[in-house]
Amino acid sequence: MIRRGFTLIEVMISIVVTGLVSSLAFAAAQAGFDTDARLEAYRLKGEREGVVRAFLFDALRHSVEGVRGGSAIFVLVDRASADGTAADSVQVVTRGVLSPLGTSEAWRVTAWLVGDTLQLEAHADGASAPGSPPLTMRLGGIAAFDVQLLGRGLGARWRGDWPDADVSPEAVSLTLGRDDGAPARIVVRRSLERAP
Repeated sequence: MIRRGFTLIEVMISIVVTGLVSSLAFAAAQAGFDTDARLEAYRLKGEREGVVRAFLFDALRHSVEGVRGGSAIFVLVDRASADGTAADSVQVVTRGVLSPLGTSEAWRVTAWLVGDTLQLEAHADGASAPGSPPLTMRLGGIAAFDVQLLGRGLGARWRGDWPDADVSPEAVSLTLGRDDGAPARIVVRRSLERAP
């Protein structure tokens, strides 16, 4: 009688081959999952940056003009971090047009860099919303934040300071130095319409 079956060597080879195929299949699936996660993180970061840029653009474009001798409406603090990169902070009073800043009242918007995160905070400047929580945004991966302002008048030039806190500059240039690539730049000219 002839017995049909597998030898011990054949069983061991089949286990090794099955293990190799399973390892390759798992590695391929894991690479796909990692790629999906990286793409999703990149997409979310791009959306977050787009929202922050649109918010800053709207706030700066519709900044309140101000009056000489009046209250501070545009404050720039020209700072540098410990390693010498720009870490400015800016505060502006605005009547933004887009949501969440509406034209009903003035908002005080502040942007500053903390570590590698750009922080934004907006408070309603009027009495219609006392005690209301501020709007806050954070954008990570920012290594530097540099603010340059274009002065007023025919002889205006770009500068890194702003001694006239009671009036807004004609234009603002924000440079966001990224950890992972080329810096992003936003240049905003103040709107020609007059705020109510």
